[in-house]
Amino acid sequence: MLIVDFDGVVCDALAECALVTWLGGHRDRPWSPGRTELRRVPPSFVRRFRMIRDYARTLDHFVLAHLPDAQWIRERRDFERIFRALPRDYVRDFTAAASAARRRIREEEPDFWLGMHTLYPGISALLERHSGRVAVVTAKDEESVRDILRRHGLEHTVTEVVGECADKAGAVRDLCARRRIRPAQAVFVDDSLTNVRRVAAVGVRARWATWGYHTPEDLRDGAHPDIHPLDLAEVPDLVV
Repeated sequence: MLIVDFDGVVCDALAECALVTWLGGHRDRPWSPGRTELRRVPPSFVRRFRMIRDYARTLDHFVLAHLPDAQWIRERRDFERIFRALPRDYVRDFTAAASAARRRIREEEPDFWLGMHTLYPGISALLERHSGRVAVVTAKDEESVRDILRRHGLEHTVTEVVGECADKAGAVRDLCARRRIRPAQAVFVDDSLTNVRRVAAVGVRARWATWGYHTPEDLRDGAHPDIHPLDLAEVPDLVV
């Protein structure tokens, strides 16, 4: 069975994530169409968000793009220290607002929203090749994932979507149990080095996607012999 992350592995959604992050931090302003709001997002904010995105793994992490202290992030412990210091209600309100903005754009401007999601080269063929034996485990919500797959004619390839997932190792272990397959019979692909290591620990053949989002630490630690990188050029030859 092939188990894949979504953002950063199957599709690139940087512009969409930056937009909902911007809107999540400006939730009191009058609502404008997403196309209009996207033009209002300052380039400096997009640059800061791009840096944050390399560290962020769940929607609540995106809140750091609104903080001046984000400019001092140089490694993961800086990111985690700043995030942990934030008031929980502030993070909760941001996350709810960003999620609501995503849902509203998706529902009111579906073509615009879907157009902000592009598939990485070779991924469509990979999913088709393993059609019926693919699961998605992602921090993104299930409905969004299915809408994007449907847009690209790939919904039939995926048998299950585990959305809004914060514990991928646990989710993959449970998925294997439900499918009655041994962990060694599954291949997991994620651009998060942390997730790759945690999922590998449950016995799954975990591969680190070298495309997507990575920190300088990831690139350094990815050279460790216990990490099995996967380049986009190797995707056509991936055996499950």
